[in-house]
Amino acid sequence: MMMVKATREGLGGKQTSSGYLVDPIVPFVALPDTAALRQRVRVINPQNGKSIEAIVLDVGPWNEHDHAYVFGGHRPAAETGIDTRGRKTNGAGIDLGERVWAALEMTGNDQVWWEFI
Repeated sequence: MMMVKATREGLGGKQTSSGYLVDPIVPFVALPDTAALRQRVRVINPQNGKSIEAIVLDVGPWNEHDHAYVFGGHRPAAETGIDTRGRKTNGAGIDLGERVWAALEMTGNDQVWWEFI
């Protein structure tokens, strides 16, 4: 299980890298490796203990091939402040779709635990 900064996906009505059209119903997340697509994860808000199971339907935040983080237990590359394209990041290691954000009762970009299930 890894604790990382989470941000809100915020792509309502747009299409993710997996072809999913974002809606507020499906519990989904984004992780920065294409190999994680369509895998299931559990996400926990450590501040209140709320948890939800979700599916990875997008790639990000920031990077697309951060295999060392997603599958190898390393810290997210985005935590360095610069992504692989040289863009300034917000340090997030996971993006949460609206359903996940609401279920966890998130109020801002904060730390969450996540793991594959």
